[in-house]
Amino acid sequence: MQGTLPLIKTKLMVPGLQEQWIRRAKFSKKMKAISEKPLTIIQAGAGYGKSTALTMFVQDEKQMCCWYTITSSDDDILPFLSYLTASIQTLHPDFGSELVTYMKKMDRYIREEELGMLCSIFINEILQIPEPLTIILDDYHAIEHSYHINVWLEKLLEHMPGQLHLVISTRTRPGWKILAKLKAKNELNELTKTDLIFGKDEIELLLSDFYQLAISDEQVDQLYHITEGWVIAIGMIAQQLPHLQSLDELLAEPAKSLEDLFQYLVYEVFSKQPPMIQQFLEQTSIFEEISPDVCDHILGMNGSIQMLQQLTSKNLFIHQVGDSQFRYHALFREFLENRLIHGQTGQYKNLMLNCARFYEKRGQWEDALYCYEKIGQFDAAAAIMNEQGLELLEHGKLENLYERLTKIPLEEKKRYSSLLFLEGEVYRYRSLYGQAETSYDLAVQTADRQGDIHWKSKALEGKAKIYLDTIQPLKAERILAQAIELREKAMLSGTEKETGRLYQLLAENLINSGQALKAEKWMERAKSMGVHMEDGNLEARLYLRTGRFEEARRILTAMKEVDGGAGNEHLPQSHRETDLLLALIEAFIGNGMQAKALSQSGIQHGIKMQAPYVEACGWIRMGHSVQLLGQYDWQLAEKCYETALQIMGRLDMERGKAEPLMGLCLLYGSRREFEKAADAGRKALLETERVKDIWLSALITLCMAISAIYNHKFAEAGEGLCKAEVLFSQCGDEYGKMLMAFWESYYLFLLQDEQGFKAAFNRFLKQLKSGDYEFFLKKRTTFGPRDLQVFAPMLIEAVKKGIVPSYAEKLLEDLKLPRLISHPGYTLKIQTLGHFRVWLGDREVEDRDWQRGKAKELFQLFLTKRNQYLQKEDLFQILWPMHEEKNADRDFKVALNALNNVLEPARKARAAPFFIIREGAGYGLNPQAAVELDSQLFEEWAEAGLDERNAEKSIEELGRALRLYHGDYLPERRYEDWCINERERLLVYFLRSAEKLAQLSVRREDYNSAIHWCQKILQKDRTWEEAYRLLMFCYYRKNNRPQGIKWYKKCCEVLEEELGVTPLEPTRHMYEMIIEGQNQGV
Repeated sequence: MQGTLPLIKTKLMVPGLQEQWIRRAKFSKKMKAISEKPLTIIQAGAGYGKSTALTMFVQDEKQMCCWYTITSSDDDILPFLSYLTASIQTLHPDFGSELVTYMKKMDRYIREEELGMLCSIFINEILQIPEPLTIILDDYHAIEHSYHINVWLEKLLEHMPGQLHLVISTRTRPGWKILAKLKAKNELNELTKTDLIFGKDEIELLLSDFYQLAISDEQVDQLYHITEGWVIAIGMIAQQLPHLQSLDELLAEPAKSLEDLFQYLVYEVFSKQPPMIQQFLEQTSIFEEISPDVCDHILGMNGSIQMLQQLTSKNLFIHQVGDSQFRYHALFREFLENRLIHGQTGQYKNLMLNCARFYEKRGQWEDALYCYEKIGQFDAAAAIMNEQGLELLEHGKLENLYERLTKIPLEEKKRYSSLLFLEGEVYRYRSLYGQAETSYDLAVQTADRQGDIHWKSKALEGKAKIYLDTIQPLKAERILAQAIELREKAMLSGTEKETGRLYQLLAENLINSGQALKAEKWMERAKSMGVHMEDGNLEARLYLRTGRFEEARRILTAMKEVDGGAGNEHLPQSHRETDLLLALIEAFIGNGMQAKALSQSGIQHGIKMQAPYVEACGWIRMGHSVQLLGQYDWQLAEKCYETALQIMGRLDMERGKAEPLMGLCLLYGSRREFEKAADAGRKALLETERVKDIWLSALITLCMAISAIYNHKFAEAGEGLCKAEVLFSQCGDEYGKMLMAFWESYYLFLLQDEQGFKAAFNRFLKQLKSGDYEFFLKKRTTFGPRDLQVFAPMLIEAVKKGIVPSYAEKLLEDLKLPRLISHPGYTLKIQTLGHFRVWLGDREVEDRDWQRGKAKELFQLFLTKRNQYLQKEDLFQILWPMHEEKNADRDFKVALNALNNVLEPARKARAAPFFIIREGAGYGLNPQAAVELDSQLFEEWAEAGLDERNAEKSIEELGRALRLYHGDYLPERRYEDWCINERERLLVYFLRSAEKLAQLSVRREDYNSAIHWCQKILQKDRTWEEAYRLLMFCYYRKNNRPQGIKWYKKCCEVLEEELGVTPLEPTRHMYEMIIEGQNQGV
């Protein structure tokens, strides 16, 4: 935010109390709760006396408060917070110094995550105020549509300081989710129309005490019936009574509705004013806030201040705000303005025209635009937009800019190529590329007609950015060449930086087409012309596409910190978004969880900025990240890619489908669905080859080869590897070359081509070392092998064959596999919860592979006692208790041999087994072996979720754990003594995890989820009382009290039947709360 927003001080003043009002005990009691409750909401339509009631409360209670009357122009978070801070400074002048400093560094377009920072600073500064503080936000409905303000206020209410009391006066109730929670905790004081309307006794009191009018009970009934206690209507009728013979005269023809009644009554008030007063009222209705000097200037008169004071003394629905500002009641102003528009159209237009010109001279552009738009002077509005529109774009005010441009007819826009360019920019940022291209083309035509080289080149630049956003290098190259030619020919003074920016775009386009070396030269040329490389994250993308990940991460992380620290909001940058680039890098280097978080951030940013292409890119990167997080997330990965493809389809962006199709190619290939993988790869390659994107073509071709290797389609794999190698050489990607060397090595290793393997693996190890890519061996990466254990036998072979032996030995030590002679080359994956299944890498062991039942049982015993070596005698006693030792020893050897054959079917004769080893006289699992055991993961994730204090993180960990719990541990061994302790221990983890997840779901008011987990708990343990208690509360909150009572009775029955006890006191209290609520009908 540049500079400081100018503030209208009258908006921070408590309005004067001039309307007649009576003190009402019941209403006053509710108003006094303002100083007791954190939040008070006063909600009713116009004319019910909300502001008057608050003003009276402040005066009667001698309440020190911070008042802020909100207007429609405050519907952005920064002006809102500026006024809010200034209102608090009326009582505490030192308040808000840190908040104001932070806001001054920010652009007007705010990122959602920065709202949290703004709220934190505000709360921390409030905490510095020692005494209670009351803030009144009057007319909140004027900004209720503002997403950022609503989010900020919800964050404030969630962490409300104890000494703060917030009052919201509004025509419509805010839709904040937190209100239900505040109401349940008795922290919300709510007053509605029902509290504000006058009853019959109050109407009689008002007329008799303040208007000295005596009316009969029958007339009171009649008055109450037609006004329904609406304060403004009662007051207007009271003002009319002195001019009438009787009340019956006024009420002879009752209106059909309250709105009709108001129109009738206000006309009666208006028609009894002298003609000069009537004219003044109508003419001044064009102002939202009336200032005497502006009034004198526009109306061409002197003495506006006296006239306004006279109207105020007559109580003609106008009140003074501050020393010399006045404001009509909203309903009265609407009536007056409509009379002026329909009765004196010419005068209305002249007044608005004078206003617009006056505001133009003062530089109040938005006020001037409003006036021109109201009277259809779109030629003048277009002229202002021609001068000021670019500033709106640079501040990220896309909504405002779009609304203004939409109102201007096309013929007017065609007078200014700048407006057509701005329209194209808005469409492009919204990913509406078809409409954007049309607007840019019209801008080019208009600039051609006017001979305006500057705007023609800008329009061409915008059009080129469409193809840069969607990575279509061939089309972008042609448009950029035209724009550069225009700029270089013109050689206008002061345009060097703009020409340099075109060079930067050309460099980006070369990166997109895989020509990194040429791109770097054009980048240097752009830098020499003063262009900063932060735009579009260009340098980072160059490093990404050439395999220099650490440099790319350093630049992007630094930019992210600067943006976050300064609070800079940026316009959507399509696939170039910082978080999206970081997500891709993190996936490439194997940091799945970080990639997932960054992808989620990209998705949210795309949704918030209404940029579907950015959102789609976020879903693509999410798909990449979840592929790295284990087999349990593969379905989610497929869903992410499909979502991205659907969005690209709606945008008609075929090029954008290449990356998600590449992800599907890898996914299907690893799942042994070769035909689907090949089809996805071919479709992806079609798009990248069409636009000449060599780099992505290389990656897609590699993915197709990887898929073929997984599915033992070696002919297709060899062909794909050759093509990918050529492409990677062309685009200069060192990481790609390393990937190529590995997959060629692995391909040749599987084919047992010793000479070929030796050459390829030698190249791989050297590129791994020179590129600092050792993470490739230690973490699952996007283009690495699904099972990291494939590296072990290849490195062992390298040591044996003398292929860079010292480096290969060092890598084996890093992998904690030193001095190994052999390795099976895969991870053992085991499911023990619900069913017993075993996978050797990605191949599942079938039932017929278990030659002997005792081999399976022996393995299950080793898994259960995995942290110890079992002595032979103990094994005999557990598995063959009835056998003599000699027979037990024989059967053990047979079972052990069968087990080793199942786990290592390709083990050479007389080679030592790897997964099951002998240590002294004991046997057990090899601690160096890669074993992925679901029960172990379940326990780790459950413990993490139970210990985690952050609710969102806890929900994620617990959900991940519970998704693994498909049933009890080794159900086929449920009656074996050696299995009982482990089964019961894991069951308790399940019950505790499900209970905490249900509790967290209740906190989030996700009652259906809580009910689901409570029922799951009771399926496992009928006596788990907390589950009953949570079920009762959930149904109570869902207004299904009979179901809550039913669960209490069920709890009583089960506890009595199973344990002979009654429910605990908290459970009984819950039941009493439900019964009390039912009796009260709440």
